[in-house]
This record gives sequence, C-alpha cells and structure tokens, in this order.
Amino acid sequence: MRPFLFHIGSMGVPSFFFMIMVGALAATFFAAHTARREKADPVVMLDFGIIAIIASVIGSRIFHILVENPSYYWENPIRVFYFWQGGFVSIGAYAASVAGWFVYMWKRKLNYWRYLDIVTTAVPIIVFFVRAGCLCVGCCYGKPTNFFIHLVFNDPASTAGYFHLGEKLHATQLYFMANALVMWGVLLLVYRYRKFYGQVLAAFFMYYGVTRFFLEFLRGDEDRGIWLGGMVSTGQIAMIFFFAAGVAIWILRRKTRIPEVTK
Repeated sequence: MRPFLFHIGSMGVPSFFFMIMVGALAATFFAAHTARREKADPVVMLDFGIIAIIASVIGSRIFHILVENPSYYWENPIRVFYFWQGGFVSIGAYAASVAGWFVYMWKRKLNYWRYLDIVTTAVPIIVFFVRAGCLCVGCCYGKPTNFFIHLVFNDPASTAGYFHLGEKLHATQLYFMANALVMWGVLLLVYRYRKFYGQVLAAFFMYYGVTRFFLEFLRGDEDRGIWLGGMVSTGQIAMIFFFAAGVAIWILRRKTRIPEVTK
C-alpha cells in the first residue's frame, strides 16, 4: 500500500512506526481518562504508555529475530539494526510490555489487577493501529483468494506486493482491524459489569486467543513461523497459551471481590 508516508530528502518516514506512535498515544490517553474516571492514578497509565512504546519495539524485534528468522540475522548480525526493513512481532511486544508493567507496579506497590484491567481496555486501540500499519506496509498479508473481500498489492516495495504482486489476497489486516473494534466493545462491557479485578485482562486473553487463532488460518506470510507441516503457526501456538492464561486468571480471581476503597 504505502510503506513510507513521506520522505524528507533521502529519509523516509515508515508508515508502520507512525501508526504505532498514533496508536500508543491514543491508547495511553484513553487509559488515563478511564483511570481518572475510576479514581485511579492516571499518571500510571501515562507511565505505562512510555514503557509500552520502548518495550514493544525491543520485544517485538527480539521475538522476530529469535523465533521467526534467526538464521537470516546469524548470517549478517548487522541486520538486527535494519529495523526500517520490518521484522516485528506483536506477541513479543505484548510480552515485553506486560513484563515492564509488572516491574513498574511492583516498584510502586500498586494493585496489579486493578491497573491491568484499566490498561487492557485500551489494548484494542493499539491492536487496531498496529494492523493499520501492517496494511500500509503490506505485512501479515493473507493467502490468495477469490473471496469478494480481498486486497491487491501493486507496490513491489510492500511485503505482500513483493511476493504476490497484483494477486487477490485475503484482507487479513482489515479482518484484524475489525476484530480489534469488536474486542474493544466487548472489553468495555466486561469492564462496566466486572465483578473482580483481573476480569477484563482474562477476557482479553480468551477473546484474542480464540479470534486470532482462527484468523491466522487465512494468513499467507509463512515467514512468521509455520510448524507441524504447515498445520499451525507461531502465533497460533502463542494464542493457545493466551487462552489458557485467560481461563486461569478467571478461575483464580473469580472468588475475589472489588473492594470499595482500593489503591
């Protein structure tokens, strides 16, 4: 589609990174607004946003290098720093962000589950803009199809265009974006009627685990990691753990109750 939004001289502004920054800002301010409304500390959400931006870039890059294509970087290690060529995995971004948030909350002695529920309501915003970035770059593309909803990439500079120039492909980026919007509505409903802290986080893990697992079947970018003779992808394996984590959190936390006064 449009790998670079515009150029300043010989330097291009990558669409993917621009979308991530927009998504991070939108999600951070939404989470801060929610925290303020719930009489929680909105500054925590602003700090979460800063942590997530840094951790997401590092975590998503490391996951790609170590899991998806280690031999490519082993041949020429300097490629690790060629971030403008792509090579980021959202699962690594989520893991690194959550790890950073836990360390932060531990240092500040905050109620983990309360603040994780608040920030989780904003996660679909990030997912939406990340997939918008994928659409611009042409990564995370779908398999060839004759389905009436499809995308055609005519720019060979895009990832999908490089491998499937001019072909009709499943609009997986649009499916993920639509799924993010539905997920946002679901999580906001869960948040509104929640009975225990951790319920929104558990709902996210279960919802995203199931929906992404099935959407992965439509993806055509095999370099993301395909296992068992093409039966499952790295993302699907991760989604099994996501769903299991959501179920575990729900079971472990469901007997607790939200106190009237909490930190």
